[in-house]
This record gives sequence, C-alpha cells and structure tokens, in this order.
Amino acid sequence: MARPVEHERRQYPRVSAGERPDMACARIRPGRPVRILNVSRSGALVESEGRLLPGASVDLQLGDPIALDRVRARVLRCHVSVLNGQQISNRGAMVFEDRLAFDVGSHDPASIKYP
Repeated sequence: MARPVEHERRQYPRVSAGERPDMACARIRPGRPVRILNVSRSGALVESEGRLLPGASVDLQLGDPIALDRVRARVLRCHVSVLNGQQISNRGAMVFEDRLAFDVGSHDPASIKYP
C-alpha cells in the first residue's frame, strides 16, 4: 500500500551544495572546516570531521575562503555518517538563530538584502 504524500514542513526551500558551490565550504568557529550538504535561509545540513553536539550553539561562516555570511546556529541533531579505518565524519542539522540576509537559491550578489 502506498504511503500518503506528506505536506512539506520546511519554511524555506533547500539548495544543495552543487547548486551553490560558493557555499559548499564553511567553517565553525574557531576555524574547523565543514562541508555544506544543503542550506536554506533558516538552516543547513553539514558534514564535519569534528564532533557536532546536539544542542550546542556554534558560529558558522558560510563560504570559505570568502565569507558570504556569518550566522549563529544551534545543532539540532547529529550522527556518524562515515566510519572506517581512515575517517570519521559527522552529519548534523543546524537551525540558524536569524534568517540569512540573502536568497540562497540566487547566485546574484544583488540578492543580498541587508536589514
């Protein structure tokens, strides 16, 4: 039996790193690199070799080496996504305290709207 189609609960559409390569790399303060898997104006799914603790507040710099935006975020959930002899990666969902000041789906710098 087919499952009923669920209503989309996300407030903002997500954009994959492939659609925004300028945002594919990011840093968590004090400088730990993370890879952005997808992002919206209100949150992101990231992957990191460092630990991501659910409930922790972090400062996230989107874009690396050129910072497109900096935002305070809270880690909602995290799990180990890769575990082998050479690598451990953690995948975590983050919610931003404030919405991003620009449309993440746009590549146009003119889309940045400052408050």
